[in-house]
Amino acid sequence: AAGVSVSSLGLGVAAGRRTGRSGMGTLGLRAQEEDGELRVGCEADAATIKEMVVGEKMNPLFLAPENFVIAEQDGEIFGIGQIRPIDKAWELASLVVVEEARGNGIGTAIVQELLERHQKKFEAEGKGVPQVLALTLKETKPFYTRMGWMEQPMSMAPMKMQAEASVGGVVAALTGNSLICVKYKFPSVELDSEQSGTIIKNINEKKAQDMLFPD
Repeated sequence: AAGVSVSSLGLGVAAGRRTGRSGMGTLGLRAQEEDGELRVGCEADAATIKEMVVGEKMNPLFLAPENFVIAEQDGEIFGIGQIRPIDKAWELASLVVVEEARGNGIGTAIVQELLERHQKKFEAEGKGVPQVLALTLKETKPFYTRMGWMEQPMSMAPMKMQAEASVGGVVAALTGNSLICVKYKFPSVELDSEQSGTIIKNINEKKAQDMLFPD
């Protein structure tokens, strides 16, 4: 398979299986591990990505393959998803699992893999990890909340997401659904009060010493 292998994933699609052993990622439960994989997207995936996105009536723009995580088994792609920049924020988008493969935890595994990649990227740069937003149907909200996502007012989303929601909301309304905005906020690493107080005390002591004994 083209791209970088990042995680094992048991799709269990060909034989309709849902058995196998499960593993735990840093963000939660992984899908079953058999003979599939999650990997980073590459240019060779571009046509398949667009076909899957368009087939679900999703936004066909901003589909850079390198932003995607691909769920694949025996050379066949069963699921895709990406985290992409939007204005000054980040959006989980283009999450698609083919119909015959749904119910195997593939969507969950893709989301978790994307979040872990996002987290590691910013931590490696020594930066705080920015939250990730997503537009989703109201009926699929439980899929996100069980992974720690929370709903937020659409008015707090970037303008481009609000514009996308306006267009997507019309399509959703035709099937009796509505769009909502959800966010995933990464846990921040904070010093406990005792440790913070010690650091502040040491800084103040150093300032006092510098005043008494300047270089």
